[in-house]
Amino acid sequence: MMITVDAIWQAETQQKIFHALLNCMSLPGEIADLSHYLGKSSALVGVLATLLDGTVSLSDEDGLISKNDRHLLQASTAPSAIANFVIKDATKPPQDGFSPNLGELPNPEKGATLILQGETLGIGDLSLQLTGPGVNGARQTSIMGFHSEWFMYRQQWVENFPLGVDLCLVTSAQIMAIPRSIKIQNLKSKI
Repeated sequence: MMITVDAIWQAETQQKIFHALLNCMSLPGEIADLSHYLGKSSALVGVLATLLDGTVSLSDEDGLISKNDRHLLQASTAPSAIANFVIKDATKPPQDGFSPNLGELPNPEKGATLILQGETLGIGDLSLQLTGPGVNGARQTSIMGFHSEWFMYRQQWVENFPLGVDLCLVTSAQIMAIPRSIKIQNLKSKI
C-alpha cells in the first residue's frame, strides 16, 4: 500500500510558497495567489506548513487548524502572548487583553508573526495606505473580512519599532504581508 502525501507537505511546494512569502514581505501590499500550490488546503495551512517546524511555537486560540493539520505542523502550542506564530480569525475584533509577543530590545526578531485569516485581498470595504521600506511612495490596497480594530491595535504594537509584529493576511488562497517596518495610514472603512 502506497501512502500519498498532499502537495502542501512536500518540500518542492513549500519552497514555492516560501518564495511567494519572501516576495510579499519585500513588497508590502503585494498579493500572492497560492491556489496552484495548495491542492485541497487553504493558504493558512500552506503558510504554516512552510514556516513552522518543531523549533517554534504556535497559538491557534480560534481553532482555525484541523487536528490532522495541527499534528503535521509539529510546532509546540503556546499562549498568544509568547508564541512565535499566532493565527487569528480576523473577521472578529481582537479579544480584550489580546497582545502578541512584541519581542525585546536585545532581540526584536522574537516578536510574533501574526497571521490573520479574512475573506478578500485586493478589493473590499477596508482601505489601507502602506508606506515604508519596499513601497515606492505609497501603496493603496483594499481588503474585506478583516476587522479594522486589528490594524488599530497593530499601530500600537509597532510604535516602538524595531519591536512589534509582522502581519501576514490570508484568505482561502491568497496572502499579503505587512512587516512591522511599514506604516499604515488613512485607514478608511467604506461601510
